[in-house]
Amino acid sequence: MEMLVLEEVVRAVHGRLTTDTDKSLKISGVSRDSKSVKPGDLFVAIKGERHDGHDYVEQAMNAGAVGAVVSRDIVMKARHNDFVVIRVNDTVTALGALAKYYRLKLNAKIVGITGSNGKTTTKEMVSHLLSCFGPTARSQKSYNNFIGVPLSIFEIENRHQYGVLELGTNAPGEIRYLSEISNPHVAVIVTVTKTHLEGLGSIEGVARAKGEILEGLHKGGTFVYNFDNLWCVKLAREFKGKSIGFGFNPCAQIKCTDVKKNDDGYVIVINGYLEVRLPVSGHHNINNCLAAFAVCYALGHDISAVTDAMASFKLPPMRMEQQHIGKITVINDAYNANPESVRAALRYFDELPVAGKKVFVCGDMLELGIESPQLHREIGELVARLHIDVLWTVGDRAGEIAKGAKMAGMPEERVVNFHNVADISVSEAGRIRENDTVLIKGSRGMQMENIVEKFKEYFLKREAIRN
Repeated sequence: MEMLVLEEVVRAVHGRLTTDTDKSLKISGVSRDSKSVKPGDLFVAIKGERHDGHDYVEQAMNAGAVGAVVSRDIVMKARHNDFVVIRVNDTVTALGALAKYYRLKLNAKIVGITGSNGKTTTKEMVSHLLSCFGPTARSQKSYNNFIGVPLSIFEIENRHQYGVLELGTNAPGEIRYLSEISNPHVAVIVTVTKTHLEGLGSIEGVARAKGEILEGLHKGGTFVYNFDNLWCVKLAREFKGKSIGFGFNPCAQIKCTDVKKNDDGYVIVINGYLEVRLPVSGHHNINNCLAAFAVCYALGHDISAVTDAMASFKLPPMRMEQQHIGKITVINDAYNANPESVRAALRYFDELPVAGKKVFVCGDMLELGIESPQLHREIGELVARLHIDVLWTVGDRAGEIAKGAKMAGMPEERVVNFHNVADISVSEAGRIRENDTVLIKGSRGMQMENIVEKFKEYFLKREAIRN
């Protein structure tokens, strides 16, 4: 983070200093976690679901924080004389206001990425390619909300030529707010599908929410959109500024004109002449790759300069992450799930050559509102039509997947429903046989990755006994 002085921080957050202090005090970082505070940081006390940051102000001070932003009175046993406290109405709002102020001081070109699926992977691909042209900062993990986006902005410095941010939402107005804070030069919508319907109401509501990213677009900025998605195309037609489409559609400016599968992913051809090796599984990742090339193009770069760079790209954890555990193969795609991402994973799984049986383990798809039962049943119907040998569902909602599969003709003995992840015991994991391949998918709240640990416990213990 670039240095800020106390006076401009107080002004930016519309705060009030509770004590007289030197307003030229320097602040070298911003943190909301007292355990990760570094000397010179400003600690922002945020109340979360489990913990209230106001209870940890003293801990942050002792770790080296020079001050704290608070929204209520705090009790400290021994306050350092030079420790400053800034009082605000709401600390989350203050964090966003400070990030917006800081963003305007940066020279970096900012890329904002949203979409129903593929945000994080696309963000990683964009960052990977842009780093070929200059120092690039990016959102860590999936820091894409009211807290994560501001903290990601603070990680960008003037030595960076580019900053790549992920913007998420589950309610109207959220992306508008995040876009206004980040003010991206390039706004990307990867795709629009049925996600977060509880908060957004309908696919139309999802499209409107994703389209909010354009409201904070930098003057003269570029909209990069999925030309294969009808909702993205509709948003592009309504947008009055510069836009660049990507996809398989021949009318797209950045288009895939040929695809060949290989052992570790794909070899694709872009615009009829650029051959790119994409070392990741899942056909949907081709569109994510095209989006990354479109961003480079939007920023004025010759995309032929980064065709070789994609060959060294690696997917983030829990995205088609393949592991060999004993004599079985587990594909951990458990980071998140919605109907479209589950279909994409199933299409990949269906085409995958395996030695043993294919076992699909799917948890609840959350936040789908009144359409949830039908959308889950449709996934079950798809499973029954594909080359899937065994179906495990996890959760009450996922029980509808099991129901849909059986109604579509999948034999009952090949379908098992568990109430939750805890119900899958280590011994249950032993029902998977040698050479079987397991695909695990489910919404983040289901913590489906814990099933991987049960497989490890069972199969690695068995391997140790054998040896």
